[in-house]
Parts: sequence; structure tokens; C-alpha cells
Amino acid sequence: MTVVRWRWVSAAAIAALTNASGSGAAFASGFALREGATDWMANAFAGETAKAYDASTAYANPAGMVRLDQTELDGSLNGIFPTVNFSGTNLLNGAPVAGTTAGNDIQSVADPAQFGVYNFSPDLKFGFSVTGPFGQRTTYANDFVGRYQALVSSITDVAVSASAAYRIDDHFSIGAGPVLDWFYTRLTQALNLGPLGDGAVDVHGQEISAGFNIGGLYQFDPFTRIGIDYRSRIKQDVTVTQAISPPATNPVIAAAIAAQSATGKTDVTLPDSLTVGFYHQIDQQWAVMSDVQWTHWSLLQNVTITTQNGAPPTVIPENWRDTVFVSIGSSYQATDKLLLQGGLYYDESPVTNANRTSRLPDSNRYGIGVGLTYAAFRNVDLQAAYLHVFFPTQTINETTSPTSGTLVGKYSVSTNIASIGIRVRF
Repeated sequence: MTVVRWRWVSAAAIAALTNASGSGAAFASGFALREGATDWMANAFAGETAKAYDASTAYANPAGMVRLDQTELDGSLNGIFPTVNFSGTNLLNGAPVAGTTAGNDIQSVADPAQFGVYNFSPDLKFGFSVTGPFGQRTTYANDFVGRYQALVSSITDVAVSASAAYRIDDHFSIGAGPVLDWFYTRLTQALNLGPLGDGAVDVHGQEISAGFNIGGLYQFDPFTRIGIDYRSRIKQDVTVTQAISPPATNPVIAAAIAAQSATGKTDVTLPDSLTVGFYHQIDQQWAVMSDVQWTHWSLLQNVTITTQNGAPPTVIPENWRDTVFVSIGSSYQATDKLLLQGGLYYDESPVTNANRTSRLPDSNRYGIGVGLTYAAFRNVDLQAAYLHVFFPTQTINETTSPTSGTLVGKYSVSTNIASIGIRVRF
């Protein structure tokens, strides 16, 4: 009986590779992260594909690099300070599981990003970016009432992009380049072994895969332009190590449980996205901008797990949906040196009340951002931004296995993000 329980819980743990993100840490929908350049957050991510203010366009829309007339390096450091609180219970065979619900279930994190553009000629530019487009850090207490569903859910993702842009004529430019993506995850949960006590499952793995980014920018006149950018999906075939920790019990039984540790494989498809942006300079002081983005989260319908312990493949339904993101923003040139920025956005979640989990207590969210850029020296700009994300209260009713219980309750989520950046031109 122990073997059957472990196999089920182990499969569930691997499946969590594809959805292990608390909404408090992944501040785009699903397990995506929008935080990158300070300039993006200052306008609440509005106009990323069209404004091309700085070298961060190498990531947002490489075609925008043609608007930069100098070689440039940009760096940003983003501090993400979320709060995720669960209130409720876990019912197993009609009785509540003993444990706690108190405390913040998410970790704060520092998220840096770097961008660069090389001005080869007026019409030809080369660029790079190093960003973390996906990631999260969810950590429940070891005695959490939902410990049989989830304890630690951690994703680290680093994307390194190279790109080139060419100005075809006075109106139209194109840009594209490859993306190399490193994906790492660690997931843990308690293992309910009945009278033997609680064991634990720890699953971790990594992979590197490649994709691409392609964009276009069309300038109607010196004041108005639109941009379009497509980021490809990236399939990560992840090899994972599963470590089973038995409870302190009979040494023979403990050894038999620990011996079930094994390796396995699953795949995680990082979704493709299509973004269209608009930018208009109203006068010498005011500019307005907007972005609309579609993300292909419906790629995540089922998760197939294959282990090397002789168990048949496990197929777990996820049933995610595609999402839409909309943002609007404005910039105000207060003085020759000071640019003030602001914006609002709405971001749809790929999960609903029907498929929300403790690893992904995600929901639709709204955000407001403000920021500034200050020309401290002739070729050096300093940037700062603040973003607050609002989440409605979200319900959960989750059963992951016959021995996990049913987690019933609500999640309260909010987050604050602060960012500083520097822009240096050569």
C-alpha cells in the first residue's frame, strides 16, 4: 500500500513542474514574470513593443533598436515583495488535518535584468538581453494543513537573447534573434503514510532549450508608431530526481520506502506570446502608449510523467486557457532632465476556480505603476519605479490524491515591487 501511495504522490509532484507558481511571486499570469526593465514597470508594461526608449527593447521588441543612435547598456534590479495568505482547512476522511495556516506563504526575491545595444550603423543594430521571464518562490510551513498538496514550489528561469535589427526604410524596421533558456525547478510536499507518519517527496531538475524572438516596428510619422513582437514557445524536456524521505520508523520499512527514490522525465512548454503595442507623442511633454498581449497557456492541457521505477506513464489533466493582457500608460517630460511615467494594466489568469491549486493559487490581477527617469549626466540616466498588484480573494477546493485530503479555503494575495535602473550610452 505504501508503494501505491508513493507513486501517486510522486507523479503529482512531477506534474507540479508545470504549474508550480504562487500568484504572489509570478506577477504575470501563470508562472510568468513581467518584471525586467525599470522602464517597463514605470508605465505598467504599457507600450513595451512600441516606445523603444532604451536598450530593453532588445528583449521587448528587437526591431525598436533602430531608434537608438548610440551604443547603450542598461541594468535593472527589481525587488519583489509579495504576500500570500491561506485561510481554511484540509479535510481527510471527513476530519481536518492537523496543522497551521498562519504566515506568509511566499518569499521575497531580487530579480535583475541586463540589456545592451551596439550601434553598428544608423540602420543596423545588434543587441542582447539577460532576463528571468518565468519564476516563483512559494514556501509553506512544514506543518501546513495542505502539506500533502504542496510545501515548496520553486522555479528559476534565465533567458539569454541575442538579436539584430535593420531599418528597411523611414517607416519600417524588423528585428529577430535566438533565445537560450535555462529552466530549473524544485518541488516538495509531505507524504501521508498513515500510521507510519509523514514522509517527504523532493523533486528537482533542470534543462536548457532554445527558441526565438521576432518583431517589427512601423512609424507613421515622427510622433506615432506601432510595434509587434512574437516570442516562440520553448519546450523543456526535464529530467528530474525524486528523493523520498521516510518517517522515523522501522528501519526495514524506512529503507524500502527510501529505495523508491528514482529519476523521471516530464516536459514543460514555456508558452509563446504575441504582443501589439502603440505609442503616440502628443506634444513635447506628453506621450501615451498601450500594449495588448496574447499568451498561449492552453498548451498546458495534460502533463505526462514517465518514471524509471517500472510504473506506467501518468497523465494528469491541467486544462489551462489562453490569456490576454492589456495595459495603458503615459509619460510626462517635466523638465529637460526629468521624465515622469505611469500606467495601469489588467492580466488574465490561465486558471479558474475549477482548476486552482495550492501550487498555483493564481487569479486575474490588476496593476498600477509609477516611475521616473532622471538624466544625471550627459550619457547616464537613473531610473526608479514602483508597482502594486491587486488580486481578488480566490477560493480553492483541491484534492491531489486519496491520501492528501481536500484543501478548502481562500487565498488573499497582494504584492509590491520596487525597481532601480541605470542607462549608460557610449
